[in-house]
Parts: sequence; C-alpha cells; structure tokens
Amino acid sequence: MTFGDALEMAKAGKILRRKGWPDGDVLFCNYTDDMQPFLEVSSGASDPIPYFTGNADLFADDWEVLAG
Repeated sequence: MTFGDALEMAKAGKILRRKGWPDGDVLFCNYTDDMQPFLEVSSGASDPIPYFTGNADLFADDWEVLAG
C-alpha cells in the first residue's frame, strides 16, 4: 500500500511497517493530551521516537498492516 493509505490506517489505530524495515520496526499514530496526532516509530527493544517521513518512505508502495 502507499504511504497515503498507510497514514490513514495509522490514524485509524493500525500498526504498520514497510517490508524492507528490520524485524521489530513498526510505525503507529499516537496522540498528545490535546488530541493532536503524531507518528512514532519503534524498534521493539527501545521506546518509541517521533517519526519524520523521508522521500524513500513517502514514495514507497510496500507498506503493510501488522495489527490494530
């Protein structure tokens, strides 16, 4: 799926990844106290960090839903 589709899925509570990412790396949407959404990425072994999309991820069509 495209990044646009993946973003909509993340906003709906799905956990995502790209097929080329290392095992355990996932992307998800989180919300601040005032309900402003933001994306986070986690490698499973560490705490999530803010995710800033680069061109490679924006134009990729290998996004997939893992859970949610």
